[in-house]
Amino acid sequence: MRVLILGGSGIQGSAVAEDMVKNENVIDVVIAGRRKKALELVASWIKSEKLKIECVDVSDKESLIKLIKEGGFDVVISSVPWRVAITPLEASIEAGVNFLDFGLYQNLEFDKNISKFDENARNAGVSVVPSCGVAPGLTNMLAGYGASKLDKVDKIHIFVGGIPEKPQPPLYYKTVWSLEGVWTEYTGKCRIIRDGKITEVEAISGLESLEFPGVGKLEAAYTDGLGTLLHAYKDPILKGVEEAYEKTLRYPGHYEKIKTLKECGLLDTEPIEINGAEISPRKFLTTLLDPKLKLEKDERDMTIFRVEVIGRKGDNETRYRFDLIDYRDEKTGILSMARTTGYTGSIVAQKMLEGKIKEKGIVFPEKIGANEKLFKEILKEYSKRNIRIKEEFQQRQLMV
Repeated sequence: MRVLILGGSGIQGSAVAEDMVKNENVIDVVIAGRRKKALELVASWIKSEKLKIECVDVSDKESLIKLIKEGGFDVVISSVPWRVAITPLEASIEAGVNFLDFGLYQNLEFDKNISKFDENARNAGVSVVPSCGVAPGLTNMLAGYGASKLDKVDKIHIFVGGIPEKPQPPLYYKTVWSLEGVWTEYTGKCRIIRDGKITEVEAISGLESLEFPGVGKLEAAYTDGLGTLLHAYKDPILKGVEEAYEKTLRYPGHYEKIKTLKECGLLDTEPIEINGAEISPRKFLTTLLDPKLKLEKDERDMTIFRVEVIGRKGDNETRYRFDLIDYRDEKTGILSMARTTGYTGSIVAQKMLEGKIKEKGIVFPEKIGANEKLFKEILKEYSKRNIRIKEEFQQRQLMV
């Protein structure tokens, strides 16, 4: 089997490639993107005869279709920025090849036209798994898995964050992705489900504290990270869920500092004039802070999440809780956020290659999680990669 990874020089795309070459049934793994030197660097690190590189403009649909068809690929995995994520999706559907993506949930065109993409994929006989990283992605599969164990789902709460192992000034935070993406996460409105309907709340509102064993107290606030839950919540697999939200985890004090930056106008995007020059406050702040907030080579990052699925089973109020605490792999140097994101995409794509995901059209991660037999196989794959998810179960009898 042959696998194409678009955006293969990035930290999550390279993690997919590192994992995928270990599959004995995969004979070719091609990482593709614009920057040849970056692709060569990944290839020199992975050191596998299976791995090849291909230079391509991921925003050029015709070039992508040609590459996919001529390469005889069995699945395309897209790790490109969300702004250009539609083109690989359309190219894969038109080429008739199964497709998995990490960032489509951020793309408004996909969000608004999901039924069209679903129909096109069905007509082409293609399976499309969107937004299948760690969060959204694994967290959504766990939501579906928890829901499958209940008769009725009332609430789904997701808390997730990528943070340094130790809090560091000035913001008690370090970046592994784009700092500009962090600012976007913290500003504007974000979508949650309340009373069975999608509603908007202010980003980084709803602050609360949670305790994690071995880590201590963290804070969580609303961000726009429900992903495919914003579509799947009406599906019977989620059994009438009335409330769902995602909150991002940070060290205590971080959000207070961010709110100060917001109140001072430093996250505004409208340019202002200073001594005859125009610059947006956010661009200035990003340029100033980006080098200060980069994770150092000798630092470990952590990925932490908690997924709670609350509802009823028989006459009992029932709660399933799933916790993950993962660290950077010090042997390989792969960041935890890259491991948990990239390996999720790799594992699910490998299940596609095995024919375990048969449904055509848009296949929500929640549906994969609700398939208990399949999802238990997926959980075993995480364990093989030393990514361990702790499951807890609580139940109490309802008053009649």
